[in-house]
Amino acid sequence: MSETFIRSESIMPESDTVVPLKKHESWTKGGPVVSHLDDDEISRLSERASATIGDPTTLGLWAFATGTWIFGTVIAGAFPQSTFAAVIPMLIAFGGIAQFIAGLYAFRRTNVLLSTAFCCFGAFNVTAGFFLALQTTNTIATGGPAVVMFGFLLESFAFIALALMIAALRTNMAMVVFLAALTIGYCLSGIPMLANATGPNGWTIISSIGGWFLVFSALCAYYTGMALVVNSTWNRTVLPIGGEP
Repeated sequence: MSETFIRSESIMPESDTVVPLKKHESWTKGGPVVSHLDDDEISRLSERASATIGDPTTLGLWAFATGTWIFGTVIAGAFPQSTFAAVIPMLIAFGGIAQFIAGLYAFRRTNVLLSTAFCCFGAFNVTAGFFLALQTTNTIATGGPAVVMFGFLLESFAFIALALMIAALRTNMAMVVFLAALTIGYCLSGIPMLANATGPNGWTIISSIGGWFLVFSALCAYYTGMALVVNSTWNRTVLPIGGEP
């Protein structure tokens, strides 16, 4: 008994000398983490979150692409403005709600780039869909200040796409090209609206170019989503994306 007591005494000072880590900042794909955990532990937790939740990236990219390329064709002038009425369900249901849900799952996987992109662009599509619905029912005017407000929205999302493109430079080129084209598309599409010059004698050429950039962005998103799901199924790089997923 005395020997056991002595050994316990000798262990106690060692446990008392344990000093917890100071609170510090660690940068992860999920954003900055300020905690007492060491960087290896934070990295393991982040990897565990990614490994236990299915990747929503393909769903988000395809939802974005489907709503954007159809919306872009009308902006580009391939179809008359009255066609927007047929675009509204696709924008709200798939391009908006489905994409927003994909963004929430991306948050759970601690991917701040994709989660922010999908939630932002999903919310944009829902907003655009409701705006077009209000115009279709003549609740708001198809010109004047209302159109200028929508131009503000497009330019705001041009900035969001630009910021996300800069962040994507550390991931893969497929995302960079997709977001770069989207930045140009939103910016050019919004300029005639800001100038309230969307009529027959307005700056249609600018919005037309912007619309086709939106279509190109959607095609890039389709390819990136296809590459991710095909590569995941085959467990190897079948379709390159120019970097990490």
